[in-house]
Amino acid sequence: MNAIKTLGILGGCLVAALACGRASAQTTDGYHSIQIFPVVVDTASFAQRFSFRNPNPSPVTITPKYFPANGTTATILTCPDIVIAAGKTATVTSLRTMCPALPTGSQFGFLYTSETTANNLPYAGFSRVANPQGNGFAVEAFPAHTFTSADSVVNGIRRLAAAAGQPTFQTNCFVGNLNDVTPAGSPVSTPIHYTLYDSAGNTIGTGGDLSLVPGQVVRLLDVFATGGAPAGDFNDASVKFEELGPDEPALMAFCTVQDNTSFGADFRVAKQELGAGGQAFPGDVIGSQDNHVTRNTLTTVDSVGRSFTIAAGANVNTHMVYFRHPDYVQCEIIDPGTNVRALAAYGLEIRMLDQDGLVVAGGNNITGFPEIYLGDKTDRNGGSNTRYRIEVEDSGVNSAASRSYKLHCQSGSGHTLGDLIKYQVAGDLF
Repeated sequence: MNAIKTLGILGGCLVAALACGRASAQTTDGYHSIQIFPVVVDTASFAQRFSFRNPNPSPVTITPKYFPANGTTATILTCPDIVIAAGKTATVTSLRTMCPALPTGSQFGFLYTSETTANNLPYAGFSRVANPQGNGFAVEAFPAHTFTSADSVVNGIRRLAAAAGQPTFQTNCFVGNLNDVTPAGSPVSTPIHYTLYDSAGNTIGTGGDLSLVPGQVVRLLDVFATGGAPAGDFNDASVKFEELGPDEPALMAFCTVQDNTSFGADFRVAKQELGAGGQAFPGDVIGSQDNHVTRNTLTTVDSVGRSFTIAAGANVNTHMVYFRHPDYVQCEIIDPGTNVRALAAYGLEIRMLDQDGLVVAGGNNITGFPEIYLGDKTDRNGGSNTRYRIEVEDSGVNSAASRSYKLHCQSGSGHTLGDLIKYQVAGDLF
């Protein structure tokens, strides 16, 4: 393989995954107290330079821990602390400088960093991998909480043979199981299956299976080959990673698409596509596996176990929901007996108010409101994402009955579960 001979990176293998590309930042919400670099590298051909930013008015101490990938000679290393002065940026010139006990030779894996100060002080992390000529790519740090067991997908992968001036393209992937900080007993191995799809969504090849313990990362060099794809070109394909065990660990997956002429490549973290609903929904839901920002919620009980019920007579339940704007949202009352939107005859009504107490949607005799726009960033709460009140009350139609209900909400960017802050309060608010 020419890339191996030319770059000599990571014993010749990692070049396919880490060659002269660029990683894109995944979020502007970059300050956290645990930060993960999904890939770190130190070879004769490539070095990685790290920057840590401390926005706090006091110093932050960070402890790095290096987890080697399968096929390297290193063991797990706890590296010396890094102290970032107040309001400053600390730079570490290489992985080997950060972790002096790193064995000689080509090394790669992932890096777990966390702040160890007395107070919870968030920081940001960034790194750049470059060869002696300065060609390279960026790897942002990702907050640990973003890695879950949700089914995750990398789109736009390709395998193309060289033709008419076009270079050969190759796709390579890594899959890791984030380390356990407080392990309970012996490490539990997690089964993971990956599936390849063509541009039309048809399954190609046989896919593949992995089994990872916490802190382990493996490389899938030429994922089309490891996934059993037939010979030939594939463009705009995708690969899905699915965790099949019961433990729901934090999984990391990313791929690169490289051309084998210039050795240019990109870095793509797998996007969480289908997460377990947990408290949010009876089944899987689109988006991340995170009940703070679930796109589709169907809840019947709050965090202290109170069932959503309006007692006989005029009384009101008030739910608190955090939405993120600008966004489109909709909510409705579900009749548990029919599992569809309650009819007016059921005797309930719903409305939503913003942080200033202004009615956003719903009202008298309304059991659900269609998709509404929450407004531009400047329209609400000084530009900050904020809380909304959803009130469900007796409409006066069926007041003699006690009526249970389900609260169903949908949003484009996610919301919380709608816990009760007032329960069966006497009165008629609207």
